[in-house]
Amino acid sequence: ATLDGKTALANGRSQWITGPDARRDGHVMRARACAVLTGIGTVRDDDPLLTVRDVPTPRQPLRILVDSRLEVPLSARILGGGNVLVAGAVEDRARIAALTSRGVEVLLLPDASGKVELAALMAELARRGLNEVHVEAGFKLNGSLVAAGVVDELVVYLAPSLIGESGRGMFNLPELTDLAGRLLLEVRDVRQIGEDLRIVARFVR
Repeated sequence: ATLDGKTALANGRSQWITGPDARRDGHVMRARACAVLTGIGTVRDDDPLLTVRDVPTPRQPLRILVDSRLEVPLSARILGGGNVLVAGAVEDRARIAALTSRGVEVLLLPDASGKVELAALMAELARRGLNEVHVEAGFKLNGSLVAAGVVDELVVYLAPSLIGESGRGMFNLPELTDLAGRLLLEVRDVRQIGEDLRIVARFVR
């Protein structure tokens, strides 16, 4: 993100806000994780691979896509190479069959509003022994995960630049009318990575 907390332009473009050193450090974070999770909005905007590439690794983490309506294009790069889980909320048999034919596991976890039940998803990942899930998503899914109370820690890379009010923020959260409703964090580490800052902070429960 930029110093004013923007992760992308209003049109969704975000490559590249942070520098190469920060991006490499992000790959170190990916490499240590059991799984890397993103949402359909990020796949539409950036078509990411979500693999570890900039650092050596003995294995690739599981790639997880939260896609309530199973709208991911079959040509999306995240679907290539296997070891992919798509979490959805609709029983579209044709889409499920198409994804399964690509070697993708589809897990249906609908909530009452037709979205993916995020707490249930995290519980299932924990049941499978995935003890560190690294999220690289847009402000909508980021906000939903935080609102669901399933985020332990933030790793934020801040670039020395500004985008302004029109840019996309980090978290889509409900509007507050009282500062007492703020979500509090404890800063655990701050360091410079290339030209950028990396801040590690944990939620205060």
